[in-house]
Amino acid sequence: MNALKSPIAVIFIATFSGVGTGLAWYWQAAQTIITAIEVKVAEELEEARPEEPWDFWTVELENITREITDQRQVLALRSQQLDERERLLDQEREEIEASRRQVEALQTRINQHIVAVQEEEQRNLKSLAETYSQLSARAAVAIFNELDDTTVAKLLSFMPPESAAEILEELSTTGGANPANVKRAAELSQRLRLLLPHRTS
Repeated sequence: MNALKSPIAVIFIATFSGVGTGLAWYWQAAQTIITAIEVKVAEELEEARPEEPWDFWTVELENITREITDQRQVLALRSQQLDERERLLDQEREEIEASRRQVEALQTRINQHIVAVQEEEQRNLKSLAETYSQLSARAAVAIFNELDDTTVAKLLSFMPPESAAEILEELSTTGGANPANVKRAAELSQRLRLLLPHRTS
């Protein structure tokens, strides 16, 4: 009891009691702060967690997710490139089709022109053949000697058979049955045989 009456003991007890009270208060405050921090961290982790069905999240999963996202971007880019190529191919096909139609139209005009030329040539050949048929065989041969074999064969094909025969006979006997003339008469006969189906056209 005498010790409790000592001023030093009283001061010591009071100081110890104050420190204890302060430490208790600080400990309670620290616990509150720690609890608040834990709640905050838990909330942040919950926000960062992906939607169901995932119920956990790791660095590996984050890397895999990033890789999948990158692959999707690459695939999307390739899809765009393929779409662009398909568009260009469609455009080229349309251009080719347009060119084909132009070529066909041009070919049709050319064919029509050829037919017109052939018809005109036939009219001219028929008219000349009628004229040469009125000549003597010798006169006709003299003219035919200045023409190529194809033209002569065409003219003979439009002549009456008897007129054509007289001209070939005259040609083969001209110059005392000259071998060159005989050979030409034979060649003309061969050409005439091939052209005969067109004589009446």
